[in-house]
Amino acid sequence: MKFTKPDLHLLVVCIASLVLLAVGGARVFHASNDFVLVYAGARCLVHGCEPYAPSQLEPEFFQAGGQPSDLPSWQIDVPVYPPSTFLALAPIALLRFPVARLVWFLLNGCLFAIAAGLILSICPPPHRWLATIMVSFFVLTAGILLVLGQPAVFAISLVVIGSCLFLRGRFVPLGAFLLLLSLAVKPQIGGFIVLYFLAQRIYWRYAAVVLAGAALLLLCASLILGHHPRSAGWASTLRANLSATLSPGGSADPRPANPQAIGDENLQALTSIFISNAGQFNAAAYAIFLALFGAGMLVVLRANRVPELHMVALGALSILTLMPIYHRFYDTRLLLLSVPAVVIVFQRRRVLGTVIAVLTVLTAVSVQYRVQMFLLQQGKWQSVLANKFLFVLLLRHQNLLMLILFLLYLAAIFSLRLSGPAAIDPSSIHEPAIPAHR
Repeated sequence: MKFTKPDLHLLVVCIASLVLLAVGGARVFHASNDFVLVYAGARCLVHGCEPYAPSQLEPEFFQAGGQPSDLPSWQIDVPVYPPSTFLALAPIALLRFPVARLVWFLLNGCLFAIAAGLILSICPPPHRWLATIMVSFFVLTAGILLVLGQPAVFAISLVVIGSCLFLRGRFVPLGAFLLLLSLAVKPQIGGFIVLYFLAQRIYWRYAAVVLAGAALLLLCASLILGHHPRSAGWASTLRANLSATLSPGGSADPRPANPQAIGDENLQALTSIFISNAGQFNAAAYAIFLALFGAGMLVVLRANRVPELHMVALGALSILTLMPIYHRFYDTRLLLLSVPAVVIVFQRRRVLGTVIAVLTVLTAVSVQYRVQMFLLQQGKWQSVLANKFLFVLLLRHQNLLMLILFLLYLAAIFSLRLSGPAAIDPSSIHEPAIPAHR
């Protein structure tokens, strides 16, 4: 009997995935705070109560077997998920909490491992070890998402899997369904990526169905909440919750004096350092985002339509997605989608590719919290807070690196445009050319 030689690169990623599940499994029953919000909210949607009011969430949670020690802090973990999140996750809310938590952990761990494997499969064959190391890095550092039960890992995994299926032209209806489900749970994760497929006419009809389906799920969930007397006022409660998170000291307040803002990845975490007024620092962040978005569109539209372009453009888009609105450090797992772009740039422009690879790793590693704790323990927090540029370098360097990383991607796309299709090594195309019109 003849045995097929095992893929050593895939084996390394599989081992990293097993380590992820083992490390996360040892802690998951002592945390899962973020899962409690969506689980209890989905039960409220099913049973006719309001998923944005802690006074109604807690009874549902306890009836499902939850314990008081599992509850999050309602002052920090304020329910602000869109109604479609609860509708999309309603099936898992039918399980009792101890079982649901385990199922959620295994589901997310397996989905993220599959996403990692698919990303590895679409990377160009040259420099395979670079792709393997980066993919394994993202897998091994995703443990905190599994432990917290954060829905971000669910949404990110589905976006990555769906994008890989679109790029490979295989099981596209399944990819569209996964993208739809991701948008329903956390639309801010994959919204721009689906729009990219639509704009570039990559299975654009499926992309249009994804957007329409996500909007329909949101509408249906809103109508369900509005239909029950106990949840009829959900919209006003959600608005109040959003206002509370954005108010000074709230969980989404990006101002430098707020210790909770240390994990914020959006541009407001930078602009609020130099502008104190909320309306003004938000406007500045949106202006910077629009300028970057416009520059990205200009570069992509002028580039040659080659398969490599889409992978590099999606790498840039995974960075840009994290900039305009509230995103926490765990959302940087979306940069898993940028690994093929890193390999392509490294293959064509060795120095530029190396810089992008290093900055991608540094951006995805959350060290700002540890720096903040060190400064607080040493009594140097206030002195750093008073020096704006020092504050950026020590406690907002990851936000700054994201800006630099996006600009480097634009330079890479422009470089690929100059090279043209004739310079592409046919062996570097792992899959057939991506269809332009579907």
